[in-house]
Amino acid sequence: MVATEKEQEKLEDFSYSTLHFGIWSVLVPMEVAAGKLSFLRSWWDKWNRFRSSLPVVWRFLWEIYSLDPRLNLLFFLLRLVSSVEGTLMLYASSKLLQTVETGLATGRPDMSAIFQAVVLRMMCTVLTSTVRWASMRVSPMLQSRVIAHFEEYMLRAKLRLDLPTSTDKNTELGISPWIIWYHFQILSGLFERGSRLSSQIIFTTQQPQGGFMLTVLALVSPFLSTHFAKIPWKHGFVMYASNLDYLRLRALKWLGSEEYRQDIVSGNLVDWILTEYDKAKNALGTTSDASPDSQFLSQNTPITDIVMQLSNDLPTFYWAASVIIEPRGFSITSFAILQQHANGLRGSITGLVHEVAEVAEIVTALNDLYKMADLKNKVVDGDEAYPNSAVSTDRGMAFELKNVSFAYPGGKSKDNAIRNLSLKIPAGHLVVIVGANGSGKSTIIKLMSRLYDVDSGEILVDGIPIQKYRLGDLRKVQALLSQDLKLFPLTLAENIGLGNPDHINDMKMVMEAAESGGASEVIKKLNDGAQAVLYPIQTAYGSQLENYPKLQKILENLEQYAEVSGGEKQRLVAARTFMRFLSGNIRFAVADEPSSALDPKAEHKLFQHLRESGDGKTMIFVTHRFGHLTKYADLIICMKDGQAVETGTHKELMALGGEYSELYNVQAQAFSENSL
Repeated sequence: MVATEKEQEKLEDFSYSTLHFGIWSVLVPMEVAAGKLSFLRSWWDKWNRFRSSLPVVWRFLWEIYSLDPRLNLLFFLLRLVSSVEGTLMLYASSKLLQTVETGLATGRPDMSAIFQAVVLRMMCTVLTSTVRWASMRVSPMLQSRVIAHFEEYMLRAKLRLDLPTSTDKNTELGISPWIIWYHFQILSGLFERGSRLSSQIIFTTQQPQGGFMLTVLALVSPFLSTHFAKIPWKHGFVMYASNLDYLRLRALKWLGSEEYRQDIVSGNLVDWILTEYDKAKNALGTTSDASPDSQFLSQNTPITDIVMQLSNDLPTFYWAASVIIEPRGFSITSFAILQQHANGLRGSITGLVHEVAEVAEIVTALNDLYKMADLKNKVVDGDEAYPNSAVSTDRGMAFELKNVSFAYPGGKSKDNAIRNLSLKIPAGHLVVIVGANGSGKSTIIKLMSRLYDVDSGEILVDGIPIQKYRLGDLRKVQALLSQDLKLFPLTLAENIGLGNPDHINDMKMVMEAAESGGASEVIKKLNDGAQAVLYPIQTAYGSQLENYPKLQKILENLEQYAEVSGGEKQRLVAARTFMRFLSGNIRFAVADEPSSALDPKAEHKLFQHLRESGDGKTMIFVTHRFGHLTKYADLIICMKDGQAVETGTHKELMALGGEYSELYNVQAQAFSENSL
């Protein structure tokens, strides 16, 4: 079973064709699918891509060289020496064998010549071992420098992205510092392999018995391999699994992960999962899930493999013919040496061809890497300072939303999250936003915080369009407490202190914020207190410890996660917000469902502290349990289907008997004695 007809219709296009291999669908340009790329055209395209790639490759190599010029020079010097060591060893072996063979033929071995050949061979062995030893020490040093450099580079590039830009699939960077190091190894390997090939060709062509012809014949197999193993979609493609039975199988297998363990056990779903898995497995049958590359290559006939194997033996056929034609021109030693060298030459050429083919992927990755730093954010920064002394008051922030509409980028919903919304929030007001799930409550907050820009309409802050203000100034005066906020893999003190980075080391202020957020008891119960890390970075690893219980126990106790409840996590996040309040800069504070895991008493205390800290600020509460907040609210906004269907005070909205009244009465009924 493949993709549905509806999905297939979306993919219909005259500019590309869809190829099917087992569970996979591969979208390729039409000219590639039709086989219109000739052999010469293919190689010409490769040459043009290689030539156009030189600037970015040079930039990459120069950047790495600049990290530590001496270390780089040593690294490449060792690779250069390593590239010729095989040829040197072969030369030493040939000298030794030729000397011994001559001595055996004449019956008078030349002891001096044999001794010199043995010493030469030993010197080559010492050189090879020394170079390998030095490389094993130099390479990790350079690797650490390169990985650290590009980790920082990628961190800086990612941290500067806004929310809509970072969630755009086109901005995803499918590369890591480790892959970057791998790419560098490929490029430096090209240098080494090119040097090795040059030394091998020089050695072979200098041989008196068919060296030049041997070199030519050794080239045949690698180039035939490149031609026969050519994957047509390497010029550009989209690949995805389209077999619905396979996708069903993967989804069911995923249910075995720890993420779903509690749901599976409590729901007694094991038998159902295994039954459905068996159905999907039988429906999939023998449909291959091997890569499209391997499935495409498996379509070749046996003739292709026969031709390839025969081309490998061309040097042997040449020697056999030469011996028949001129038997005195060859010796067993020369035959053995040339045979060994032909294998090395063929291997070097094959490796070089494959590594050159990888350059295209490397260039694509490097272009994406460097484009990331130049990527333009979708939320464009303004140039006006905030607060604006000409229009801003001393109390809070004033908002006005004029006919605002918004849909999340890439969202699957047909409807906008916000539709034609207009409302005013005076500075310093306490506002409660209510409504069912999906009504647009949290989306309003994201737009007012300018985490996203509106699609149409406008938002005014203190009478000026929000886009005109500098983002850094807006962020400085905002405090957002949301259920989506996370704890960082840092100490608890840092988690709280980052609410006000300028005072992150002020433990008195940190503990004051912890007390306000209800997190002080959480900190006290942990062995390391405020210095505890709830989620340490996982690096520990062990293996084959069955007979070493002490080591196994040590491994179990390393880098353990701290056991804290969902409510305790929310208190720690709330403490970070109170730390932000202590900066004295906050004018606009939001509590967006921050207490979903708190008990009613803890929630009431949290909201009380938030209200007390919100004096003079524009404060917005988004919550389902709003009953105890309404008497303090200057304004209540009732949302439904992305629109503000009702606005006013609690008394005014209850008098309307509409959406808000219904929500309030349902909530009140749940706590009333009459509902028992």
